[in-house]
Amino acid sequence: MSIDPDIEAEAILAGEEVLQPHDRSAEAGIRKQMDTMFQRDRWMAIAMVVALLVVLPYIYIALWDEMPGTGTKVVLAGACIVLLTYNVASMLALVRNYQRDKDFIYRRDVAHLRELAVARRAAKGRS
Repeated sequence: MSIDPDIEAEAILAGEEVLQPHDRSAEAGIRKQMDTMFQRDRWMAIAMVVALLVVLPYIYIALWDEMPGTGTKVVLAGACIVLLTYNVASMLALVRNYQRDKDFIYRRDVAHLRELAVARRAAKGRS
């Protein structure tokens, strides 16, 4: 399958506009899309932590009768606490890193999304 050179050129121009915007309104639109992507990723991290907060106690309670002794229950409780602590810390670090490097991380994503959208529109219009 070959790509139409005109479609490819339009898509590349759309991506270049994101990487090097020529006016403030274009930059504002790009920043808004990057902020939206960051917020989505932040909510996904929060959802993963909440899911872990729901699943860990459920597993602990479900295994309560299956554990042979008090020592096993204490070790499992400790493992759950360590797992939860490290996962929450890693999600916080991830979100902090994404916020700090938002431009570096998301600008390329926005460029690729716009390239894809332009290529799809151009291909659809020419078929």
